[in-house]
Amino acid sequence: MTKRTLRAALFLALPLIAACKTGTPAREGEHWVVDSVPERMVRHLTGYRADLDGSFVDFQYRKKKHIDNTLRRHFANNSSDSPFEGFDDSQTKRRGAHSIAPDPLYYMHAESLFIGFTTLGIWGTFVPIPIDSLTATIVSPDGWEEFWDGFTAGGSAKSPPPVSQFRVRNR
Repeated sequence: MTKRTLRAALFLALPLIAACKTGTPAREGEHWVVDSVPERMVRHLTGYRADLDGSFVDFQYRKKKHIDNTLRRHFANNSSDSPFEGFDDSQTKRRGAHSIAPDPLYYMHAESLFIGFTTLGIWGTFVPIPIDSLTATIVSPDGWEEFWDGFTAGGSAKSPPPVSQFRVRNR
């Protein structure tokens, strides 16, 4: 190979060499850092991803609604999405305060029954522990405040932002 053809080959390969990216993207290299362990544990144990799911309270509320719909479809043969059934107000109403006070069944949910039956088999005592609800109360920045608002404020979640704070995208 002559020097001329070698230079031409290197010159033509230069864009390919420049296109190669060294290093890792910002999120990929974080799994080697100790600080990422709690976030990764929550992601693997609960399925929650902060970058996609919003606040944990809203995530676990959507998860509970999904479980409700699944149980309702399978055991009651009733679907809230069916056009042949009557309108279901529970599908569009606002989320109540994340507290045990206004609605203990919402706070405990089917998960605590499953944990309760598990503890019944292990310890011989039925102890229902609502893991998702407790996690949402402890982890969320407004978790304890919303928990106490359920006892004092009549069980309503925070009001939506006023119309003046909305903005139109892509204008």
